[in-house]
Amino acid sequence: MFSRILSNLPKWLAPAALALGLAACGGGGGSSTGASTGPQGCSSATCGNAVLTLTDAPGDFASYTVGVTSIQLTKADGTVVETLPAATTVDFTQLVDVTELVGSTAIPQGEYVAATMTLDYSNASIFVYTDSADTQTTQVGSVVTQVTNTSVTPATTTTQQLWPAQQGVSSTVQVTVKLDSAHHFFVTPGKLSRLALDFNLANSNTVALTNQQWVVTVLPTLLASAVPTDQKSIRVRGKVASVDLTNKTYTVTVAPFDDTAANGTQVLVNTTASTTFSVDGKSLNQSDGLTALNADGAGTLSVAFGTLSTSDGSFTATAVLAGTSVQSPKLDRLRGVVIARPACPTGTATGIVCLTVRGGRILDHVSDANAFMPHDITLEIGANTLLSVAGNPTASPTLASPSVGSKITAFGTRVAATSATGNASFDATSGMLRLEVTALWGVVDAGGIGNGTVTLNLQAIEGLGVAAFDFTGTGSDPTKYVVTTGALPLANTAASAALRFFGFVQPFGSAPPDFNAETLVNFTDTSAVLDAGFGMGSAAALTVSGNAITLNVSDPALGWMHYIRIGPQVIDLTKLTTNLAIVPDAASTGPFMIRSGIKEAAASNAMGWNSSVTVYNSAADFLAALTTDLGTSGTKVEQVLAVGHYDATSNTLTVEQMIVNLD
Repeated sequence: MFSRILSNLPKWLAPAALALGLAACGGGGGSSTGASTGPQGCSSATCGNAVLTLTDAPGDFASYTVGVTSIQLTKADGTVVETLPAATTVDFTQLVDVTELVGSTAIPQGEYVAATMTLDYSNASIFVYTDSADTQTTQVGSVVTQVTNTSVTPATTTTQQLWPAQQGVSSTVQVTVKLDSAHHFFVTPGKLSRLALDFNLANSNTVALTNQQWVVTVLPTLLASAVPTDQKSIRVRGKVASVDLTNKTYTVTVAPFDDTAANGTQVLVNTTASTTFSVDGKSLNQSDGLTALNADGAGTLSVAFGTLSTSDGSFTATAVLAGTSVQSPKLDRLRGVVIARPACPTGTATGIVCLTVRGGRILDHVSDANAFMPHDITLEIGANTLLSVAGNPTASPTLASPSVGSKITAFGTRVAATSATGNASFDATSGMLRLEVTALWGVVDAGGIGNGTVTLNLQAIEGLGVAAFDFTGTGSDPTKYVVTTGALPLANTAASAALRFFGFVQPFGSAPPDFNAETLVNFTDTSAVLDAGFGMGSAAALTVSGNAITLNVSDPALGWMHYIRIGPQVIDLTKLTTNLAIVPDAASTGPFMIRSGIKEAAASNAMGWNSSVTVYNSAADFLAALTTDLGTSGTKVEQVLAVGHYDATSNTLTVEQMIVNLD
């Protein structure tokens, strides 16, 4: 699973596993489950504007679908305000490289000091990879949380089942975070305010094989920062309300994820001459795209990817999908990664190309059900399949274009599984297929830097380990995988460096080169990820002195999670000859978080009480608070998570973000 996690890391290696932002940044899958009541009586004199967004970073799950039913903010005077326009169901694993705009709403002016999110597991659908090659997935057998009753002496801890739902037992988990006292969230009339919340998916869940079934234990962790640093592309999905051909803009009523109903909030989408459009399966430029969007009329579904201005909150799209390019009223939709191009089954019509798709998600056009497919899917395309390339209106793809490793979106008809393996097939021979931007990562081969190319020892594509792919017929050798890089900066890239590229796989049978890159991430220039667990807790795990934290690598309580990851490189903490120095960067706004009383927090969440979670946007404040907490008798460290830059010579990790779990 390690290769999959590294491949899916965001372009800037953000450590948080999930981010919700107010007035911020937007991909994923979900559906509306009901309405929430927001603030009443708002006016321009009493309320400020907030945009609610949701994002995620990778974890150990193939699919993690739960309900988000409420996101509430608490003012300094105790007033609670609901900010989620409508409850929704979200597959968090689909929110990796983008941030979803969930809604734009007005909330009362004032000072906000805490945020609370409620997750509903009553209809959870969670799948995990069960082998290192990511070839097998299975649905978890149950989801539980731990409830501690501190009203009795000694305190007692019991396991509460969240899924499958049980009559009379709550399936919701509520988690509250207190904002850094130096950076409370202020909402001002007439202005756009932003608050970023991070629900750490990896830190909030543990997976274990118990009695021959996989069990997920949820102990939710939530971060909040009024000084967010999210750089992801924003995804704005909704129904077109109007198109302004003169100003080259359009307005959408937001319908996030795969919701069928808009939630009532509207966003103005600005476009530029470089904005690309795909409308009803056709790749178009800005002018033709807006004209086609206008012709489709109000109510047309659209998805825009772009950026949100930090100065005035305006949204500008770099790419727009609309009409049947988003969803067809007559065709099902398949999203996934091509892992092979096998020979078609006997009896298949001449000229048909068969693709094996893994990690597929199929949206049924009749029921609007969006389901993760645990088995591989056979996708059929042919001469009548309308082909396109995301973001490239001038491309002329052929049936050879979707090759092994391609990330695709296809529209067609799902055919029920008939084989003993349970594998379904998907007929797009009279439908559409769009090649999506694909992510891969690998290690630079010795002497692999060429003129406009780099040769990699390929490690993963779209989060799937290289062993998941069958490169037969492609011409590719994954141990000598040639990437065309054009003008991407490679001058100072060393042999064995870990690189991540975004781009498109070379057409089938024409490799090498094997991949045409558009974007590069050099892991050695970005972040190192620290994960150190101390079992049931240790009082000797951390010490603070001045501006540095010392992690005791010889602590016998150090558990099986004890490493620093830098791209594909794994540094075993127990192999270090000296203790690790952790220095929170004084220039960073974090977030830095201390979560106290893990078991009690789990109890609080399950019982609907507030958990003890505090976020700091100042390294000095974080160090001061941690010093105080560690000095309290009985305090134990259970886990340390951090992201920063590692200096092997001094054995120092300088961190921009950090989480310390205490018990």
